[in-house]
Amino acid sequence: MAKIVFRLGLDSGFFRVHYDLHIEGEQRRLAGTVALFAGAVGTVFFLGTALGAGPLTRLVLGTDAPALRRLVVLAAADVWLGTFAFVPLALLRIQDRPGLFSALAAFRHTVNIGLKVALVVKGLGLAGVLWSDAIATGLFSLVLAPILVRHATLAWSSPLLRAALGFGAPKVPHGILVQALNLADRKILDLFVSRAEVGIYQLGYTFGGTVKFALSAFEPAWQPFVYSQARRPEAPALLARVVTWALAAFLTVSLAVAVLGGDLLVLMTPRNPAFWSGAAIVPVVALAYAFHGAFLLGSIGIGIEKRARYYPMITAAAAATNIGFNFLLIPRFGIAGAAWATVFSYALMAALGVFVSHGLYPVPFETRRLAALLAAAGLLYALSLLAPADRLAGLAVKLALIAAFPALAVGTGVVETRRGRLGL
Repeated sequence: MAKIVFRLGLDSGFFRVHYDLHIEGEQRRLAGTVALFAGAVGTVFFLGTALGAGPLTRLVLGTDAPALRRLVVLAAADVWLGTFAFVPLALLRIQDRPGLFSALAAFRHTVNIGLKVALVVKGLGLAGVLWSDAIATGLFSLVLAPILVRHATLAWSSPLLRAALGFGAPKVPHGILVQALNLADRKILDLFVSRAEVGIYQLGYTFGGTVKFALSAFEPAWQPFVYSQARRPEAPALLARVVTWALAAFLTVSLAVAVLGGDLLVLMTPRNPAFWSGAAIVPVVALAYAFHGAFLLGSIGIGIEKRARYYPMITAAAAATNIGFNFLLIPRFGIAGAAWATVFSYALMAALGVFVSHGLYPVPFETRRLAALLAAAGLLYALSLLAPADRLAGLAVKLALIAAFPALAVGTGVVETRRGRLGL
């Protein structure tokens, strides 16, 4: 939540406005302005958190013991230090430098993990974990600083800042509502089922939610591609073709998680059969995040036309749907009801995203190909339910069904992988 508030949507705003500027001097001025403003705002929010740590800790944790206050301040410090990193990271994405981007991310995680091990072993406990996060983020921002120095001008432009905030500020309520959509089910479950069942739900949700890894890996490349192509005459047709290819990739990952995620959960908790009931919600959550991927692909017109005000409207409708269905389904179906409430809310989010986006920037999506991909994925998942009970034989059948999906998509021509067909 702090990350959303501290940044004021400037990470999205900087990225979008950059593609409207065609003079290098203006692009450098934008980078400098956003970096200065983001650093200043982040500092104010961090100092406010530190000064109000007592009331904030009571609000979040129910008590304001000094040790807990320090933890809250450490968590805020990690977010504050990260505000100095998002502009140079965005510049790497804009410059199409995935190698350096990945290497720096690997550096950050390596330092973080090493520090966690060292500090926790020394007995710092949870404080050691949070110190590791803050130190690793600080080092990460320092390593990124030369990129900012090379590609930003120490200058101030109020018009450019207004443009960035104009696109980015609506992302604040959007981000908060996405958090509400993702987390409300746990709080509502806690009203109707035991805390143990909430834990089982969380475990199953974690396995099903691994689909997000594919979405997180795709999104940093997707936005630069969309914004760089958007004003070309052939852009709508090109984007439609790439959406078909990307949806096929998302469905492959979603199918793999849905088919194997429950088995993996059981395999990783061999001595805790009470956890195994969480396996039933894994494919449902995987389906929910497949719809999230559809929203990411289908709502591109909102970003292209800079109508960011629609984002919180869409997520408000999805979050309200999620909360309503949770109250409706959980008393009757328990954790399964919570999982299906997530599916319905993300499905609505995807539908509204496509509808609004199409009105702003029509993309001729290849609806027959997309429908064929969805039907094939659904059929293969249904067949996986008939897999033999024997573990090895069942695993072989399930792996074959997962492999069959991309093979069918390419073999039948639903997805064409020739570079010329993709327009790349």
